[in-house]
Amino acid sequence: MVLPVWMKGGKPISIPISRSHIVQIPIIPLLLSILVLGFIYQQIHSKTYMTYQYTGLLNNGKQYELSKSPFLVQPKDFLPPLPIEKPGYLPNPLNPKLPNQIIPNSVHYVYGLKDVEQGKKGEELPYYAYLAIRSALLNLQPEKIYFHYKYLPTGPWWDLIEPHLTLISTQVPNEIYGKSLNHFAHKADVLRLLAMKYSGGIYLDIDIFVIKPFDDLLNFPTTLGMEASPDSRRAALDPEGLCNAIIISSPHSPFIERWLSSYETFDGGIWAHHSVVKPWQLARSHSEEIQVLNERAFFWPMWHGDEIKKVHEEKEFDFEKTGQYAYHAWESLAMGYLHKLSPHSIRKNDNSFNRMVRKFIGPEDDAVYKRWKGED
Repeated sequence: MVLPVWMKGGKPISIPISRSHIVQIPIIPLLLSILVLGFIYQQIHSKTYMTYQYTGLLNNGKQYELSKSPFLVQPKDFLPPLPIEKPGYLPNPLNPKLPNQIIPNSVHYVYGLKDVEQGKKGEELPYYAYLAIRSALLNLQPEKIYFHYKYLPTGPWWDLIEPHLTLISTQVPNEIYGKSLNHFAHKADVLRLLAMKYSGGIYLDIDIFVIKPFDDLLNFPTTLGMEASPDSRRAALDPEGLCNAIIISSPHSPFIERWLSSYETFDGGIWAHHSVVKPWQLARSHSEEIQVLNERAFFWPMWHGDEIKKVHEEKEFDFEKTGQYAYHAWESLAMGYLHKLSPHSIRKNDNSFNRMVRKFIGPEDDAVYKRWKGED
C-alpha cells in the first residue's frame, strides 16, 4: 500500500491483510488521523447533547432525535423572550433600611403619562394624592421617593410635596415584545415592573394610603397582596388576583422577571389580565418565588357594593384596629369623595377614611388650601 508523503515517518504498524499481503501504517499519522476524527465526533456529539438538553429531550443521559417533519417547530423559535435591557433613566438599587432586609429603601410612583396638549402644563396634583405620598413619607421613611413621570403635575400640592421627591423623566413604552401598549394604564403597568426589576423597592399607586410600616415584609424577594373577587360565592383563596397597585420587590427577583416575560402574551383588550390575574396564575405555579398576603393586607375594604360609601360616610370601619398595612382608595370609583377633601373637611367629618388620613395633613396645608381657594 502506497501512503502519501505526509503520512510517512515513525515506526509503522503492520496489519496483515492476507498471507502474502501486509499493510504497514506509520504510527504518528495514524494517531493524528484518530485525533482529528475524534475531535469531529466530539463536536457533533456536544452540539447534539446541548440541543437535546436545552429542549428537554435528554432523559437520564438518553438522547432522542428530533423529527424531520416539515411541521416541526425549532426550539429556537419558542425560547422565552430576551430580557428587556435596563432603561438608562432608572436608578441603581439603594441599600435596604436594615441589615437583615433585602428590599431597597425606596418608594416608586408612576404618574403623568396621559398626553398633554402642546403648550399646556400637566394636570394639578389632587389633595388626596398629596396626602397619599405623605403617608408613604411618614410611615415608610424611605431614603428616596422616586417619581417617574412623562408630564410633571402642577398646583399647590405638587409644590408642597415635590421637594421630598426624586424626579425621573421616564421613557414611556408603546409596545412590549411586539404587543402594542395603547392605554396609559398599561404603559404604567410595564413601567412599574421595569422599576422593580432594575431598582427594586416599594411601588405604590398614587391612591395608596400607607397605614403602618412595611418592615416585616422586606425580607422576601417579592410580595404582593390579593384583591378579593366581587363575586361573594368565591372562596378567599379564589381571589380576583394579585393587585399590582402595591409591589414590594428586590432587584432582579425571579418573580418580577417571570411576570415581565409573561407580557409576551399581552392583550390590551383584556383590561386587568396582566396586572391582576396573571400574577396570581404565576404565583400558583411558582409559589417559592413570591410571598402572598391575603385580601385584608392592602386592598380592604373593596370597591364593590356599598364599601366605598361606607368608608367615606360611616365610621364603623377602623383602619388602625385591623392592623392592615395600607388602604387602596379606588380613586376612579371614589373620585366624588376624594376630590372634595380639604384639611378642614377631614378634621370636621368623622368617618372611617377621614380618621385614617388626619395624621397625614401637613403643617402648611390649611394656609395653602386657603390661598388655593382664594379665601385669604
